[in-house]
Amino acid sequence: MAINNPMGDHFNPPSNLSQDFEEYSFEELELDELFWQTNKPKEEQIPWRKSSLTEGRNLKTQTIHSFQRRTKVYQKI
Repeated sequence: MAINNPMGDHFNPPSNLSQDFEEYSFEELELDELFWQTNKPKEEQIPWRKSSLTEGRNLKTQTIHSFQRRTKVYQKI
């Protein structure tokens, strides 16, 4: 016989405060678009801005770094 457990029988959707990300390659982004290098909220998420075809600016430190065109990056939805 099945056991009725009302406390454990509920749907637990993700929090409405969670952030959704979509994966792109660096070359797919337009100039001046924001992107992140990770889609994991527990890791430190530093926003980046694409500044040229192969460079992005770290918005926290204001430094410019080179990226491979096929590097996976993420944008918030």
